[in-house]
Amino acid sequence: MAETNGDIKLMRWETLTKRRFDELDRQRCVVLVTCSPLEVHGPHLPLGADALEGEGLAERMLRRLPERHRERVFLKLPFIYTATDVVPHPGSLFFRPSTTIAVLEDLGRSLAAQGFRDVLVSNFHGSPRHFLAIETACDRVSRERGIRMVSVFSVMLSRLTGGSSELPDVLGSLPGVNREDLVGDIHAGLVETAQLLVLHPELVERDYAKLPRQTVNGWLAERGESLPGVESGRPAGFFKMIREIRDGLRFFRAQTYAGAPGAASPELGERILDTLASHAAAAVAEILDGTLPPTECHSPLWPQRFLFVNPWMVRLFNRILGVTDGIG
Repeated sequence: MAETNGDIKLMRWETLTKRRFDELDRQRCVVLVTCSPLEVHGPHLPLGADALEGEGLAERMLRRLPERHRERVFLKLPFIYTATDVVPHPGSLFFRPSTTIAVLEDLGRSLAAQGFRDVLVSNFHGSPRHFLAIETACDRVSRERGIRMVSVFSVMLSRLTGGSSELPDVLGSLPGVNREDLVGDIHAGLVETAQLLVLHPELVERDYAKLPRQTVNGWLAERGESLPGVESGRPAGFFKMIREIRDGLRFFRAQTYAGAPGAASPELGERILDTLASHAAAAVAEILDGTLPPTECHSPLWPQRFLFVNPWMVRLFNRILGVTDGIG
């Protein structure tokens, strides 16, 4: 089945017949796949929020691609939910980074063997172990098979936030946004609620507007605990990051969202999606033009990936954090 996205041709892989598939010029196709978790997102958002946002953002990005790429066919695969470091509540599904890497490596190799040259992996889950696992798989397949397999989320992290999962500097100047509401807005808060009010309003619980703003740092301060002191917009050092993750895990054992979902609205969601999609389209255009090679499509944490995705380090990390099968 083909859908029109502006004048972009978007096709869902699972709806194609063998005859339609064989008619495709695979070297000119771009495969889209979202790899994000199924996890608890507050009391108000669907468990698939990250995947729905990743898919929605990718589709909106297509509308903003320059004319030179509009003759391509974009093939959308069903989303993949193998993800690490989910909120530790029933309903969240946890996978090791090695599982994410293996699934995406197998996918990339299969696509390359069938003649596809461009694979864009979308995501809206900010765990370093998750997006570095995606990057690792993309890097291995790109080098091994000579294709372009890229984590778009990682490119966005590098260009927009310097490695942070927060977006005050990117979205704080949008009309109707209170910049303070974006500080600590890392999960099921203003940004995610606003986007889903646009993408899938029927899936958002109507009482979201009554939810108070809460953040990890605010929760720590209420308990008289010192804050980690991480500079905004810059990735933390390794030991500060361990503490930040451990504090976040303690918070999310008790809570299911961090941010200000009550400040969200469909109008803000449209502005947020348009802003992020425009940045993504600019980066994807460079990737498809060949001016941004896969070797340069990494997040700021890429040089430290061993600490996050190596199986031995993952076990050590989990022991330090007290994580067993994804439940802290």
